[in-house]
Amino acid sequence: MTPFFISVPVFLVIIAGWLFKKYKIVDEVWIHVLNRFVYHVSLPALIIASFWSINFSDKISLMTVVWSASFMIAFMILVAIVLSFLSLPHKTKAAAFLIICTGNTIYMGFPIISDAFGGGAMPMGSLIAVLYLILPILASIFMIRIWANSHLSLSSQFIEFIKNPLMISAVAGVMASFIPRQAVGVELLYKALILVGATASPVALFALGSFLYKRFLKSNFKLVFWSSFSKVAVFPVAVFIAGKLMGIAKPDFGLMVLLAVMPSAVTTFIIAEKFSLDEIAVGNAILLSTILSFFVIPLAALII
Repeated sequence: MTPFFISVPVFLVIIAGWLFKKYKIVDEVWIHVLNRFVYHVSLPALIIASFWSINFSDKISLMTVVWSASFMIAFMILVAIVLSFLSLPHKTKAAAFLIICTGNTIYMGFPIISDAFGGGAMPMGSLIAVLYLILPILASIFMIRIWANSHLSLSSQFIEFIKNPLMISAVAGVMASFIPRQAVGVELLYKALILVGATASPVALFALGSFLYKRFLKSNFKLVFWSSFSKVAVFPVAVFIAGKLMGIAKPDFGLMVLLAVMPSAVTTFIIAEKFSLDEIAVGNAILLSTILSFFVIPLAALII
């Protein structure tokens, strides 16, 4: 499957949710229930299983973790600084941060990596993809606590942050990575987590499509456009320049850049709904950034 057609299944699932809502097969209650399932069950399972598959004791993997995490953290700090100076409502800033930083590196990233680099690149690609997804999710929740829950004290915000199911699952995943999966019963648990985690993207996409019925494009288009553009263009360009300056060798360099091009993750919609952010803007940004990725991903694949 070419990079252009990788995005097609995303739209098909979103359209299915839209049609089910249009013909009243599902209602608003379904949307909230599905979102809660993804946020509290399938996404934590995906995070734990993803981290569990990473060998943090391997030196090559560790260096890839360091470079990938450094690029992502530096970009998120820059985005947070820029947004801090803009005269926008706090919840709008939090939504923009979420859109710009969190990429669809699992659902779209994995097949694109396999298509561009072959199956041999999957272990390293998976490591980078997980970091590009999990770090922004955790950082977004932290920024939401700062911008959208400013009435809470610093200690209260920290406690709320570490109690978050996504934060707990990230810690659990890192701890699990040191447990050999060959142990009796452990591999079965890992496979169960994989099965549950696999539901995160399709369920979230279906809920997004249902939510966008009669809401599509009814949002701040300027915010949606610039946030989407920053996600699929500004971040990958920054990673490309930084990777060149640091002399990162291929294929790691290509993997970092190509995964940076991924559009906004559908999980951003789940988080926006959970924390009462601008769900319409976030939903439209997922659609627009995915449309933009039709053109940017093939271009990035040619450059790297």
